[in-house]
Amino acid sequence: MSVERLELNQLPFGRFRSLFAGLPIPEPGSILGTYRAAFVGPGWLRTSAGPALAMSGLGGWWGKEFFADGSAINIVQRQGVFSRHFTMRIEAASSLVDGRQGLVLYYQPGNPFPWMFVIDELRQLDATCLLGMTIANLPGLRGLAFPFVLQQVLNN
Repeated sequence: MSVERLELNQLPFGRFRSLFAGLPIPEPGSILGTYRAAFVGPGWLRTSAGPALAMSGLGGWWGKEFFADGSAINIVQRQGVFSRHFTMRIEAASSLVDGRQGLVLYYQPGNPFPWMFVIDELRQLDATCLLGMTIANLPGLRGLAFPFVLQQVLNN
């Protein structure tokens, strides 16, 4: 994974959309478990992602957990303590990145601003690693997709 992440960190921001479009779409049942997250892309993006998440209530983002009932949740680590925040539902839907039918995580309406307007789309990088794209599902912002990777650490 570290070599792949290093390669992803060499890509310009604009190349992630085409990379994502060329990857296979995971089956919902194949992603069950706990995943460790990492920011990828150019240095400016990796260094600004953590503070941006902190300002939006998801500071200390550690990863995600996917469940058999079609739900998911973010895992946060703050001061060495893990907690879970911001529920999502997993659905097959048209991608805002490339228009293909794909796997989309919809943050639920009860989540705080801005998360009720955020979606994450997922594609398979390899057997245990996903490339995610975070998108603000609002007019004028749908064209911006911010990349991250999820590396499976525990099967459910």
